[in-house]
Amino acid sequence: MTAPAPSEPLYPTRAAAGALLGRQLNQRCPPPVILLGITPTGVEIAANAAQAMSCSFDVIVGAHVRLEGKGMVGAIAEDADAVTDPDFNPGFGLVDQLNAAMDTARRAVKTERLLFRGQRPLRPLEDQNVVVVDGHLTSPWKALAAAAAAEQLGARKVWIASAACTQAVQERIRARRYALVCPSILLDPAGHPRPFGDPQDPSAERLRSIVVARQAA
Repeated sequence: MTAPAPSEPLYPTRAAAGALLGRQLNQRCPPPVILLGITPTGVEIAANAAQAMSCSFDVIVGAHVRLEGKGMVGAIAEDADAVTDPDFNPGFGLVDQLNAAMDTARRAVKTERLLFRGQRPLRPLEDQNVVVVDGHLTSPWKALAAAAAAEQLGARKVWIASAACTQAVQERIRARRYALVCPSILLDPAGHPRPFGDPQDPSAERLRSIVVARQAA
């Protein structure tokens, strides 16, 4: 029996996806603007979008909050407060487990921050228009946590942008009153099996993202 052909990618490369996203953002986001790529999956997209816009770029570090048996229930970005799923009601019996999961996420943020930015702090965001960028959004929580962190750091206005995003995530983002810029909205809640034509190797993508992030310094 012949195996089905793999799905055609939405974009030939992450660089191409970022360039297209940058052109769309250029029409929506007035200067001064800074793009923040969510580590690791938004870094290459944001870097190429920023190049297309001739604007500043940096990386923002986040981590999902995960509970055993519940999956992802929220996320934390940088040193900001956690953003959690409003439909998740932990109840008294899960409070300690939730607090432990948040502590785990905060430790992950600190570790990732050293990898992606070293000792360098995030670029100043005060009075800047900020766009939080990811590549393929199938969960809203890291993007929402990053947007909340940018607001706490003094951003004038915050957008969320992604090369591809599911309709369910789009609805979650709009429910939090953030504008979303995304060229490809997907009906399948699992997203696209191959959004980019680049090799789909998470380890290689992570390494490339660290290099790109360090070059932003």
